[in-house]
Amino acid sequence: MTGRSTKTTKLVSAVRKRLGRELTRDEALRLAHALRRRQIQQQQQQRVYKPRMELWDDGESAKITALFELPGLGPDQVLLDVVDGRLIVAGERRPHLNPANKRAQAGTEAAPGSSEIRELKYGTFRREVAVPAGCTTEHLDATLEHGMLSVSWPRHPGHPSADEEVAQHTAHSEVTDTPDDLFASTRFGGNVASRSSY
Repeated sequence: MTGRSTKTTKLVSAVRKRLGRELTRDEALRLAHALRRRQIQQQQQQRVYKPRMELWDDGESAKITALFELPGLGPDQVLLDVVDGRLIVAGERRPHLNPANKRAQAGTEAAPGSSEIRELKYGTFRREVAVPAGCTTEHLDATLEHGMLSVSWPRHPGHPSADEEVAQHTAHSEVTDTPDDLFASTRFGGNVASRSSY
């Protein structure tokens, strides 16, 4: 007997005891199907996935650029951080409330003859990329447009031209204090100096 059928058997026994009668075959199958859907939903929520990425490093440019695929996400849903020489892109993608999700929340069954196909990934995502020594979040240049996050950083962070660029970026961000800057201090914990949210 597998672990899944043991759980199903225990659930059917518990429901049978609570109802005070035997379940029909259809009732037992619907109950087993609902249990399996719930297990799949829980597994999907617990899964951490890596967003797809492209990296451009031609060896001659002063900057290295990575492009991350993050469809349906806004700037307040993505965390950018540099920790121990690694760029971290993290966040969570939640499902939109489509009819199937509304039914699942309400605990109701789909209409007979209906079907659904689920191919989109939801849940927590995290991707790490090595960056040069000395690179910090202040060195990052990030934009998020049409579900594509572009992040660039200097090839040589300690080089004078890279430091001038950081000073210009910092001066610009002091002038435009956005809600995203305020959000950075609370998202995933940490302090403002080491973390940024795009």
